[in-house]
Amino acid sequence: MFRFIHTSDWHLGQNFYGYDRSEEQSDFLRQLADIVHEQQPDALLVSGDIYHTAAPSSAAVGMYVKGMLDIHEACPTMAIIVIAGNHDSASRLQSESLLWQVAGVTVLGGIARNSEGLADLDSHIITVKDKAIIAAVPYAHPTSFPLIEAGTMDAGLRQRAYFDALLKRVDQLNPDKLPVALMAHLAVSDTDYTGHDRNMEMEWVDIEVLGGGYDYAALGHIHRPQQVNERARYCGTPVPVSFDEQCPHSVSLVEIEGHGSVPVVKELSIKNIRPLHTVPAGDAVPFEEALNKVLERRDIKDAYIRLNVAVERYLPHGAQERAAKVVSEQMGRFCEIKKTALLAAGAGARQMTVEEFNRKLPIEVADQFFKDKNGQGMTDEEKAMFNYVQQLVEEENRQ
Repeated sequence: MFRFIHTSDWHLGQNFYGYDRSEEQSDFLRQLADIVHEQQPDALLVSGDIYHTAAPSSAAVGMYVKGMLDIHEACPTMAIIVIAGNHDSASRLQSESLLWQVAGVTVLGGIARNSEGLADLDSHIITVKDKAIIAAVPYAHPTSFPLIEAGTMDAGLRQRAYFDALLKRVDQLNPDKLPVALMAHLAVSDTDYTGHDRNMEMEWVDIEVLGGGYDYAALGHIHRPQQVNERARYCGTPVPVSFDEQCPHSVSLVEIEGHGSVPVVKELSIKNIRPLHTVPAGDAVPFEEALNKVLERRDIKDAYIRLNVAVERYLPHGAQERAAKVVSEQMGRFCEIKKTALLAAGAGARQMTVEEFNRKLPIEVADQFFKDKNGQGMTDEEKAMFNYVQQLVEEENRQ
């Protein structure tokens, strides 16, 4: 049996609304070391986004180094494999890879190429004692994967070809049919990415791009823990990166009986010593009422706070300063006011945040207004008329 811990998306060194998060991130690393000591797994797989930025501070690097050494000491026989994510600097992580081998840590920053610029597949295949084989693929844009053999290939096909060739090579090197784990940092289509910035660009790929032949895909990038299918999983963030990551946070303990077996997954909870709260958690309320909600919450201490405020047009004068003062005295660290504006007057009108409103096209706003006011959206003729008028206005403004 192959037992390992799957974790990813640590985002060490994140500056959260101007606040240093090193205390809670260090505490997560301590908890992870305790879990490793208790479980004594065969391996720890870290599937990318070690740091929050490609140029982490010296303090963040020091936290990572100490954390990894403590984790190694908690189980010296455990293999540790780390791949870079899209937030990491591939060259920075790769430059430290030789040094980390002393502590039994394999680090892969970028996709290896041979002297001819073709894929060096063997550099991404790691055997964990006589327990398993790991195929570890750090983050790369789908069009940036190297060719398997000399020639030409549409850039959009390279990623699938790479995974197919990698797993075929794993099969060649696996005569004993050991369990196979695939590590990757990418965004699989049709997964729940609640909590991510909806404006962020993701290169979505179908799960079929990963090919076949692996027993478990240890994925990173999506922050919400979830099974993609019975053999592929996002473990999620151990410490929330945004207020909208309102989900359990954990690392995943995985057991694979043998090659071809369905993996068994258990979530091991991580406690965040400084949680993130939106007040109130439900519907937005007027500013004064939101402040009263803060005063009523005696159960929240030493937390990051976002106020959920409904506004007609503007916040009251001095709202930010008042909110910061009340929150700092009552709960901890004030971060922001999430403003929610009424989209349309009248019965049935729904609410959306100012940020959502700003991201919508004019035709989308108009159509929603029609739905809220009349119970149905605009007809095709009305949409065409609206677009025509909008075009006239834009042309007039350019003159």
